[in-house]
Amino acid sequence: MEDLFWTTLLVNGKNAEYHILFEEEEYRFFPKESSIATYRFKREHDEWLAADQASEEVKDMAVEALEKYLLRQH
Repeated sequence: MEDLFWTTLLVNGKNAEYHILFEEEEYRFFPKESSIATYRFKREHDEWLAADQASEEVKDMAVEALEKYLLRQH
């Protein structure tokens, strides 16, 4: 498991802090508060895929955070 970064996502109308880890080819979003959903994303053939049920808004914010992080790594 690789520790990557922290980000904030808007979930159910509230800001939620998420710790992002990379494990088994997935980017995993773990919430600081245990009562909020976790999310997993994969990148396949230049497309981001959500492994969990995520609203389009959450998916868009998560993908944006991932892309910014990955761009900073190059």
